Amino acid sequence: MDNADFAKLFNQTVDEVKIKVDYEYRLYYNTATGKPIRYTTDALDQGDYLVISKQQYAEGRYDILVIDQKIRTLDSFDQWKKLVPAKDGMSTRADNVMIVDDNSAAKWKIKTYYRD
Repeated sequence: MDNADFAKLFNQTVDEVKIKVDYEYRLYYNTATGKPIRYTTDALDQGDYLVISKQQYAEGRYDILVIDQKIRTLDSFDQWKKLVPAKDGMSTRADNVMIVDDNSAAKWKIKTYYRD
């Protein structure tokens, strides 16, 4: 058998064995925060997930959020942060939040708001 015969036989075999592989690309995410946990093609028992495209799977971005079952990039929506009183967080003076005071009862944390 020469090279031409081998190539012809090989091409016939490859044409006959076309196996289509169809993966379901998944993005598992935290439902409370919307942050991505894992990109996978496996079906895991726990966790909420979105079925995503092959391109989104290949990108594997972790700088996104899942809001209302949709992937949102951080620059695709308006967000703002606000200093709010809290039970735990950074302790500051009662009369000036710019001065840190470990012994003060006034505590603050930063909360992020997103436009709907």
